[in-house]
Amino acid sequence: MGLELEELLKKLQTLLDGDPEKAINEALKINGDIRFQFLKAAILIDAGAIVKDKSSVTLGVEIYQDAVNKYPDNAELKYNLANGFHALAISTEYIDFSWYQETHEYRKKARNLFYCSAGDVSSPPDIKSQSFTNLGNVHWSSYRWVEAYDFYMLALNNDKCNGVASSGALKILRYALSQEIGCPDLLCQEIEYLAAHVVSNKESIASYAGRNAVDSILNEIVSIPKKKRSSEINHRNDFVEFVIQNNLTLSPTIHSFIHESDRWDDLNIVSVTTDVDSGSNIPEIFSMFNLIKSDYILARQLFFNAINKSYIDTGTYSDTLDYACYGVNESALSLAQRVSLDILDKVAVASLFYLGIGGARTTSFKQAWFKVKDKTKKLSPKILAEIQLGNTALLALSEVSNDLAEIEGYLVDKQQARNSSTHRFTVLHDMGTLPESASRCIEHYDYEDFSVKVLSTLKLARCAIIYFVQMILLRENRLSDNRDGLAMPMTVPSHEHIRGLDE
Repeated sequence: MGLELEELLKKLQTLLDGDPEKAINEALKINGDIRFQFLKAAILIDAGAIVKDKSSVTLGVEIYQDAVNKYPDNAELKYNLANGFHALAISTEYIDFSWYQETHEYRKKARNLFYCSAGDVSSPPDIKSQSFTNLGNVHWSSYRWVEAYDFYMLALNNDKCNGVASSGALKILRYALSQEIGCPDLLCQEIEYLAAHVVSNKESIASYAGRNAVDSILNEIVSIPKKKRSSEINHRNDFVEFVIQNNLTLSPTIHSFIHESDRWDDLNIVSVTTDVDSGSNIPEIFSMFNLIKSDYILARQLFFNAINKSYIDTGTYSDTLDYACYGVNESALSLAQRVSLDILDKVAVASLFYLGIGGARTTSFKQAWFKVKDKTKKLSPKILAEIQLGNTALLALSEVSNDLAEIEGYLVDKQQARNSSTHRFTVLHDMGTLPESASRCIEHYDYEDFSVKVLSTLKLARCAIIYFVQMILLRENRLSDNRDGLAMPMTVPSHEHIRGLDE
């Protein structure tokens, strides 16, 4: 970096912290080669986001978009462009829930680009950590808090000192606590551990988010006791260790704790409102959720057993001389991917049934939330009405659907892998170059890459299940507050108790 550029960078960074509007004015004066143009774009985006100057952010985005078009494989450029699209969303004035539809394209592009940057093997650890942190921020901005937490944890995996990521994770757990989802005692313990991490890594906050962010973040946690983890916990077996390390329990009360019960997937629907005319039958939504939950637990077990080659194989197979892997463990891995995505469709069916919206029986996760008219996809009126009444979990579900279904959605590849293993053939390879199928009836994947894909799909299914339960909780709380007349509780007994499974 030339001395002139270095001095200009220091000057503009100082202005960014103290006078962002002046930083914009100074940035607009910058001329020079591509290095100066990138500095100009970065300041216009960062300062524009602070003062909500959308025109300045747009200029910065245009500079980075041109660069990405010329160098599409550069992960750092994608990261900067993602920042720009996120800034366009932030600088769009929030009036009501229409903000989410107005900023949909910006946030979708930001998620996609951050995800590409984070997953690029050439990205240095700090860019990966920052990309995962910003992915958490983008998801949190539309109440996709379960996914946001996972991304903050991935950010910490890439940089153990990332205080911005731990502060984000802390916010998520405080939100879960306020929503009464998860065990309060365990959530509070984890919040205290994260608070201690934030305080211990103040310099990283300044590095990642600027000097002004330090005081802002510390002020948010001033009343939280700070406790460091005393020691690593030895878990009862490898499976529990795997579940906890990958945050795969069906509860936001997550990793790092030994559960007293063997039945630690304790996320459940608490109650639903029914008419007096419905009689004494348990509402069908409980049956639906039982099956969603057990399917997820099975998919998780399939994945663990498959990657550990735990299934005994009695078959003999022909070697195709292309380093392909065949057998029941590979089939179990593909099946775990299919089951995880099938869960999403069941969440959609159960959601429409619960909300009393027609077409529940034949819907899919990609279609359930929307109506298409004149080739334009919009939230269906009943879904939109529920979201506008404050059901943020339903908003989260609809946005997950968009990321799975739309061309620039960062989850599209999961749907493609599911379609391959369901309707065609998925072949995994543990070495060598992946062949191309002449018939296009076979999809070839690297074994390790596919395993990572299945794990992330399993985590996505978990997120959707938690959003589904929260969607019901939010709606039931609202109905309870607005209810007139007499309400009689119906106790839904424990299946384990009725069947004697806990004895």
